[in-house]
Amino acid sequence: MSPLVWVLVAVVVVLALVVGYLLGTRGSSEEAAGQAPAQAAATSSTAASGQLSLEEVTAKLTPGKNFADGKGDPQLWGPGGELNSNEDILNVHRRNPTDPFAIGAVDAPVVISEFSDFECPFCSRYANQTEPGLISKYVDSGLVRIEWNDFPVNGPHAVEAAKAGRAAAAQGKFYEFKEALYTASRDINGHPEFGIEDFVRFATEAGVADIDAFRAAATGDTYDSILDEARSYASSIGITGTPSFLVGDAFVSGAQPSEVFESTILEQLNKVASGEVTVPAPHA
Repeated sequence: MSPLVWVLVAVVVVLALVVGYLLGTRGSSEEAAGQAPAQAAATSSTAASGQLSLEEVTAKLTPGKNFADGKGDPQLWGPGGELNSNEDILNVHRRNPTDPFAIGAVDAPVVISEFSDFECPFCSRYANQTEPGLISKYVDSGLVRIEWNDFPVNGPHAVEAAKAGRAAAAQGKFYEFKEALYTASRDINGHPEFGIEDFVRFATEAGVADIDAFRAAATGDTYDSILDEARSYASSIGITGTPSFLVGDAFVSGAQPSEVFESTILEQLNKVASGEVTVPAPHA
């Protein structure tokens, strides 16, 4: 589907997110200042009546088995299916077996679609302080899959970093590159403004095999139009800041504490366990 059509049909999805504003907010914080307040299709607390504990809900679910291997199409972007109505919100999650920007099982009960920027200090905070715990507790167990979406909105350095990320993805090392970059920016106040030599260092740390090919792809124009499309897509579905997350069918804005993500994940797992939400089949 073309970006123009996405812009038109995504209005319905945006309305679904706006409902989250009306129903309540989730954990506004200083790091989310300037962004929309956290919102969700379901905003009940983890103590909601009738909600199962993690142990109880896990016993009722089938964890995903088909884990991502990091290999796939480095030009991939966009949703996994059509966005024509509120019911299509889960199609934001690609669930593509050949997605090099995903970690976790393609058939996991819950997918987190992350919209991030390598220049964003709060994205770095999330990557260093929150994501590792989510991976060890939920992703490695097959309960959750995380899918990265480029949203490079913090100037030219953000675009260059996104190109480097895709150059690493072309060699099956996106997540390793992402980890190296965010580790390097962990103690930097503000935007890191990394350049090509930094990216080459991160790629080497990540185990990218052909550094010459990486450098050429990171500095060339291979991914320029793809990143324009990815940025337009994110904006068209109501993403206004980084980091932003769609956790199942619930929206979380900003580098919220781990507790916010865990509460939302538990709500979404309960929806799947109760049959309120059906896990879509992986998209081709």
